[in-house]
Amino acid sequence: MMDEARTTPPGGEASPSADPDPQPPPDVTVRPARRSDARSYLDMWRRVVAERRFVRTESVTGGVRAYRNLLGDSWSNDRATIVAVAHDRVIGVITIERLRHQVNRHVATIGMAVDADWRARGVGSALMGAAMKWARSSAIEKVSLEVYPDNEAAVALYRKFGFSEEGRLRRQSKKSYGYEDEVIMSRWIADAEPEGAEA
Repeated sequence: MMDEARTTPPGGEASPSADPDPQPPPDVTVRPARRSDARSYLDMWRRVVAERRFVRTESVTGGVRAYRNLLGDSWSNDRATIVAVAHDRVIGVITIERLRHQVNRHVATIGMAVDADWRARGVGSALMGAAMKWARSSAIEKVSLEVYPDNEAAVALYRKFGFSEEGRLRRQSKKSYGYEDEVIMSRWIADAEPEGAEA
């Protein structure tokens, strides 16, 4: 799930038709994941999971081989795994994936993680910008995600990209320390929400 950003745009939420186009920080490259990223990706993911704060996962299973296979198909019309890399080390990742059911294939979901040392430095914004470009190029109409409500930096980042809250799932995550609500946030990639959609 998420990361980043400390402020909301002036006047509240950004217009869905005006995506920010943030550039990554110096010495950071944002690109599709590669098999060769597996070891570094796994190291980053283990650090994020060990925080036990911002992602659902509380333990990492599988080794480098499993992640190499996972990253082997990182870019298609249905799914993209995009990494931020600094000095040949993966420091962040965003995955955006089209829903599989026929009636939901216009919708994609997002999951993101950024190494703690690189938060609030523009990495999450650069990853989100890349994910939104993939969504547009893949004819996605709507993007949705879930975020823990106390992850204020992530919520601010998503709002900057035009996401708004659609609801809250009470006690949706049962973690080792107790329950967590999940906030559902979504945005339309098209210039406007379709007519007839419920408010």
